[in-house]
Amino acid sequence: MSSDPLLELPRLPETVAPDRLRDLDAAEVDAVSQALRAAERATVAAMSPYDRQLREIRARLAEVATEERRRERAAQVAERAGVRELARSGGMPTLSALLAASASPFADAARIASTHAFLTSGGEVGFGFATRPGTVAFTDGRRQKQAATWSEARTLFDDGWEPGTPGVLGVRVHLAGSRIERVVSADEVVIQV
Repeated sequence: MSSDPLLELPRLPETVAPDRLRDLDAAEVDAVSQALRAAERATVAAMSPYDRQLREIRARLAEVATEERRRERAAQVAERAGVRELARSGGMPTLSALLAASASPFADAARIASTHAFLTSGGEVGFGFATRPGTVAFTDGRRQKQAATWSEARTLFDDGWEPGTPGVLGVRVHLAGSRIERVVSADEVVIQV
């Protein structure tokens, strides 16, 4: 064992074989039990400095984690404010403006799922259902088609189809990284180009 008293474990009493325990009288069994309980108390006492240190380490880690979460929230608030400002200033076009524009900033084969989209309130969203993301539904009032690329979306829009489904106009979006979905106007969604 080490010479450092904090690293030295208390001595254990001699082991008594289970077969030998049967041969002991009540006082001898009690003595074995008392010796083991004394060793247990000594071990708990020897561990107490380590337990205190572990509690202190965990408390400090919790403080650091709280600060990291505070910084993440502050960054998210700043990002949302930046998105709102870009949406207000026209720095990010709305989905309806992008569909109506004469030229698309995206390649024809660019997937809608790879686009960064935000609500005008600032939260990042994905298109479509949370369980089946990446498409925008279009309707002519009776039928419905899904557009997976910007070329498909612009073609449907040019043919008079509107974002939405029969009876429910708007774009189905879900909050990024969640299953929370809703249908919003195409003017409420801005696209990072």
